Amino acid sequence: MPKHIFKAVEQSTIDLTAYPILTEEIGYPPSPMSRPSSGPQSPGAGGASGLGQLAASAVSDVLGWKSNAGDPKGFVGALTQAFTLTDVEGHVESTWRPRTYTVQTDLAGGITGAQASLYARAQDAQTQCLQLLDGLYPLDPEADPEYVKALREMAKSQIMEIVKQFAVVPPSILRVDTYFHILLGASKNPHFTDDPRVEANPDEIHGTLGHLRDIYGIWFHKNGRNNPFSNSVEDEQDITNFRVISDYMTSLLQSWRANGKFFRLSLGTAPAFLGTQLILMSRQFNVIAETVNEVRFTLDSVFIGPNERQQLLLEFQNTNLPSMYFEDIMREIEAFVTEEGPRLIRDGGRIAVHNNLVPVVDTLIEMVGGAQHPVNHPILPDGYKMPRVRNALDDLFDQLTQLNVLAKQVGIPIPPASIV
Repeated sequence: MPKHIFKAVEQSTIDLTAYPILTEEIGYPPSPMSRPSSGPQSPGAGGASGLGQLAASAVSDVLGWKSNAGDPKGFVGALTQAFTLTDVEGHVESTWRPRTYTVQTDLAGGITGAQASLYARAQDAQTQCLQLLDGLYPLDPEADPEYVKALREMAKSQIMEIVKQFAVVPPSILRVDTYFHILLGASKNPHFTDDPRVEANPDEIHGTLGHLRDIYGIWFHKNGRNNPFSNSVEDEQDITNFRVISDYMTSLLQSWRANGKFFRLSLGTAPAFLGTQLILMSRQFNVIAETVNEVRFTLDSVFIGPNERQQLLLEFQNTNLPSMYFEDIMREIEAFVTEEGPRLIRDGGRIAVHNNLVPVVDTLIEMVGGAQHPVNHPILPDGYKMPRVRNALDDLFDQLTQLNVLAKQVGIPIPPASIV
């Protein structure tokens, strides 16, 4: 066995034998299993707390809004977008418009740019296509009624699935491509280009719509001959309706392929639209806050408790970083991702992301990296040197790095002053 592998196995064995594997019942809000982080609970409070969490979860699901008691404007905005009010014969009727994505109102994020354009067009296409599909009838007298019904319902389901994906942040490229392939016979895994090429002739498309056209006998001109089943204006209107459905979906596919580059998940600096990116950044803020608590729990498991963490001094190899207590590092990261970072974005937008948020995140990454290998490592408690602690700090380092990547994709420098 190589020496470095033997060393790793030896360290892991020491970790397991010297320190227990702690377990605890974990539930993240709004799960009923979650518990308040501090403060005693009175008898029966668990049921009330669980009921309140269930109610908060239900409100979030209905409004498509991340619950935040300190954001009344966000609640009103989500309420306005989730329900449409209509005056009907002297009274007001409300209609719920379900949303398949959650708006992170603490960052004022939402679907914008290319995805918002695609989603709006897809919703319009879905409304028109579903109505037209319901009105289609077969011209071929030998069309099997079971196939007629099955193909119509399959096409409707596939169109709705495509529209649902355009409302998800980020949309699943693989799932969208798969459904376009099933519906239109379009090639999968396309190369996203500014000038995409798709089959637009309704008489030549494949997939579910192609089968529907052939079974129904509602093609216009095929194999050099006209449709022998089309004998009246009404029959030709039936063919026309199918062509409208086909044009809606092939046009949507072309737009998807022209804008798909904005939906590729990348660790680079690919351009991104701010509103949509803020949803991803808000999620990443929450992930980092959870990871900080996981690091604390890991320290608990090696008998380095809250009081000791407050006095656990770390000296960094980078002389530009002053020595800090471990818990102060955790508090600084937690405060930034829960308060300071969101506030910077709300107040300053893209400029604040580039000129304020990114430099702070760079510093936090450097601090966590320094905490992994401090200068005074030999005199730190033995538990701090265990693999499980290193792994927890590695995870925090990686999550901060991911936040940095997301921020750099939308940040812009302060524009230069104009010369008078």
